[in-house]
Amino acid sequence: MIRGGTICNSRASHANVTTNRTAEPYSVELRHTDIRQAAVVLAQGFMDDPLYEHMLPERTTRLEVLIIFFRNYIAMLYEEADLYATSERLEAVALVFRSERAGVSRFSHAKYLYRIACAIIKSIPMCRYISFHHFLRGLSTLNSMSSAWISELNEQDYIHLDMLVVQPQCRGQGFVSQLMRPLLSECDARGIPCTLETHNPSNISLYGHYGFEVVDTIPMPGNSVSQQYCMVYRPNK
Repeated sequence: MIRGGTICNSRASHANVTTNRTAEPYSVELRHTDIRQAAVVLAQGFMDDPLYEHMLPERTTRLEVLIIFFRNYIAMLYEEADLYATSERLEAVALVFRSERAGVSRFSHAKYLYRIACAIIKSIPMCRYISFHHFLRGLSTLNSMSSAWISELNEQDYIHLDMLVVQPQCRGQGFVSQLMRPLLSECDARGIPCTLETHNPSNISLYGHYGFEVVDTIPMPGNSVSQQYCMVYRPNK
């Protein structure tokens, strides 16, 4: 499966992390018409992420390619996920996948494969900036770095924090907590885990303060020394 996300290095100090999980609402739930704007914020935030540096080594074209990628990726997952922001200014954006919305029938699986195919086709304009070889290499890398590991947890329902990014000028101001606290409160109330992935080792301790633990690592393909860190939050810890 190609679906897979990552958590950007927010560069927030640990002093700004809190484990107070009061039932605060998400600030803004974005609509389908907001996907383009959210894609730009995600692209800017993930410019220096190890995964996308590996996939797109040419920095001068990385932003344009990532905007196309995130626009189609969010649209592909929109039926099973919610797109949140801290406010209409989009200081921070989160894409939250909800497993209960993903059907288990053959028809649901066929629909999902169809949406993947559509997302790939709609992403071909990336080839204005990168070669078709690098386009295929990127698809292969995403497949290797997918969220398939979650199935090994044997959880019936879970929430996956697929993407979380804070705009560079807004980092260190508590926006990660603004999105994270209500998410974990929901997990506690429902008794279900929350999962996420990151490729930045510095994020491990940051998300550890929220109760996440590393349960697996997946090496990045090729000669890269980077890894995907698979993390899980268990409710009421």
